[in-house]
Amino acid sequence: MNEIKLPLELISAGLSIIIVIAIFIKVFRYKQRLDVLKELDRRKDMSKLTQEDKNYIHSNLKEYNQKLEKVENLTRLLFPIFITIGAILFLFFSLEQTLIHLNVIIVAYIYLQIHRIHTRNYSKFLEDLDK
Repeated sequence: MNEIKLPLELISAGLSIIIVIAIFIKVFRYKQRLDVLKELDRRKDMSKLTQEDKNYIHSNLKEYNQKLEKVENLTRLLFPIFITIGAILFLFFSLEQTLIHLNVIIVAYIYLQIHRIHTRNYSKFLEDLDK
């Protein structure tokens, strides 16, 4: 039987594309959540927040503060790991191949930063609404 071998570059490019799609999904979901907060802010300005709205804000504030702490810790943990993986790539592959594979690390890091920023912003918006 013939074995089909996938080049490592193809796998690397595929992973990068998947992560970029995940980034677009993350941004779309963030926009939807932000619309909900804008509506709550509008209600707050008109002094028409219901008790259910206040409970929603308060419970989500606690949840997103916990998520923010987890995301911050994950980012601090993965940053040195990404640097180590990049160094290993430079050690074992040629510059051309390393740059192809380094793309996955860079896109993954960008995804983590976007996730961290969205979580921090959402938490801050909820804090402002909770006041």
